[in-house]
Amino acid sequence: MGTTMPRYFFHLRSKDHFIWDQEGVDLPDATTAQGSADKMAAELRGGLLHESKHGCCWTVAVTNEGDQLIHVTAL
Repeated sequence: MGTTMPRYFFHLRSKDHFIWDQEGVDLPDATTAQGSADKMAAELRGGLLHESKHGCCWTVAVTNEGDQLIHVTAL
């Protein structure tokens, strides 16, 4: 049997909102999770910021299964 991959959670937050990722994603390592967060931020930039109030700043905060913060990227 193969080993189980660690699970990472991608939370969205702004000054006034925090959107919890309750499901998470199984990825091989923290480096892959960081790359996924950066890609996610790039994909969300246009839509999320376009619909938000001017000046609103969102970030993607990545945590591991132990709820440790491993990466933050701005939208």
